[in-house]
Amino acid sequence: MGRRHGPALRVLVIGSTGAIGSHLCSTLRQNGTEVIGASRHIDAYDKNSLALDLANMADALATVRKLPKMDAVVISAGITGLRECENDPELSRVVNVGSQVELAKWFVVTGCQNVVFLSSNRVFDGKVANVKCNAEYSPTTEYGRQKSQAELQILSLGEAARVIRFTKVLSEESKLLVDWVKKIKAEQQISAFTDVSLSPITKDHACAVIESVLSNPAPPIVQASTTDEISYFEMACSVATQLDAAQSIVRKQTAGEVGEKPLPHSSLESSNLTAIKSPSSLSTVRKIVEKMV
Repeated sequence: MGRRHGPALRVLVIGSTGAIGSHLCSTLRQNGTEVIGASRHIDAYDKNSLALDLANMADALATVRKLPKMDAVVISAGITGLRECENDPELSRVVNVGSQVELAKWFVVTGCQNVVFLSSNRVFDGKVANVKCNAEYSPTTEYGRQKSQAELQILSLGEAARVIRFTKVLSEESKLLVDWVKKIKAEQQISAFTDVSLSPITKDHACAVIESVLSNPAPPIVQASTTDEISYFEMACSVATQLDAAQSIVRKQTAGEVGEKPLPHSSLESSNLTAIKSPSSLSTVRKIVEKMV
């Protein structure tokens, strides 16, 4: 976004303690933006934090109705675990669809000109690579179905609504990478899927995309992805190599062995955001692991 001159934008980030939301709040504040962070878990001493529980739709709406007018709202909250959504579809649907759609409606009705909903490549089935933004929905998971339902309803709100679809967002705090690095350093074997694809981007990349959408004219749907795809097994082998370990420390595993579904492809076509260059998957992984060792 760059440092602004004149009155600062006032941005509400819903999901401000999550991996993307917390990084976004920090980045926006560094650039001179007035940020209010909303989350279930907040710092009681932070005057710019707001307690917001999306599991209780009525309370969440009552809370945001007390806020001053926002220039922009970024909805970065939700239940993101695939298994968690499958195990409790009723609760996850309230959090991921019902509450988020109702909040988006409220902000659009009250005049907010930029309501940005963060979504996922999981709205597609992974049968083809580089999926275009206008492709038909084809989710194969409960999480993907919920994201596609929320997208449709939020996009129907009009010109103020934006959807940003991300592929897998990884960071040095990602539980999987932290676990892999710890085990590899201890010379313990790790397992990784050969039949699940990912196109990982960093938190910095994700936040740069969000900032661009907040600052510049953007189409209703923006997608962010790396330029290619790798399997989790290939990512694990790259991590092992970077830690000077033999790739034999990584055991091949299929998704079906642990009750998961294969995902042949994960990449999204992201040419509608030419200002931000997309890296390769392995370069992204190496960049993240560099920060961990």
